[in-house]
Amino acid sequence: MITEYDIEQAQLPDKTASYMPVPHNNLISLIQEKVYKHGFDITRTRYSGNRGVNQLFGVYDLSTSDGETNLNIGFRNSYDKTLPVGLVAGATVIVCSNLMFKGEIKVLRKHTRNVFSDLDTLLENVIQSAKYEYEQLGEDKEAMKLKLLDKRQMAELAGRMFIEEKILTANQMSELKKEIYHSEHFTGETLWDFYNHSTHALKKSHPGQVISNHIRVHDFIMELS
Repeated sequence: MITEYDIEQAQLPDKTASYMPVPHNNLISLIQEKVYKHGFDITRTRYSGNRGVNQLFGVYDLSTSDGETNLNIGFRNSYDKTLPVGLVAGATVIVCSNLMFKGEIKVLRKHTRNVFSDLDTLLENVIQSAKYEYEQLGEDKEAMKLKLLDKRQMAELAGRMFIEEKILTANQMSELKKEIYHSEHFTGETLWDFYNHSTHALKKSHPGQVISNHIRVHDFIMELS
């Protein structure tokens, strides 16, 4: 995890005739303004980044909750031109802070001089659709609770995510195995339990891959529900 001080210290790249960088702090301020404008409160903030915070991932847990999960807004940004600004509405599992994202990450495709106008539109679209996305994740959650899995089936799915889908790294596979046998919060044998074992393992994702990895895991697991 990184702090807001770390983010402020990140070196902003120079703009060029064809590239307008989006400062991390500006992005954060714009997201917060939109969230408050639409009547949400931010209940928790988390950031992660690589060395020098050239790549940033953040998530804001919002006040909308079903008692088991909170609505959230996830976002990413980069200073090394590896990632365009991306945003997604999802959910956070309250007891463990595991993330849930589905569908497609909404991406700002051009960093031109009109970038902030385009960013405002992108933010508006994501915030407006947030409650719908959250409701869809709630339906997925309940469907996963109805699907039973034994340890062998969990092992087979973990292997597929590692070998076939290439979503998980070797370190994440090790973390997933620990969760299957020693999870503090998810001790049952349902697809929902396995989902949370998997998303817990994704906490070790590179900041630039957090959102895309969660979407890939969600899509893979929902095919089984």
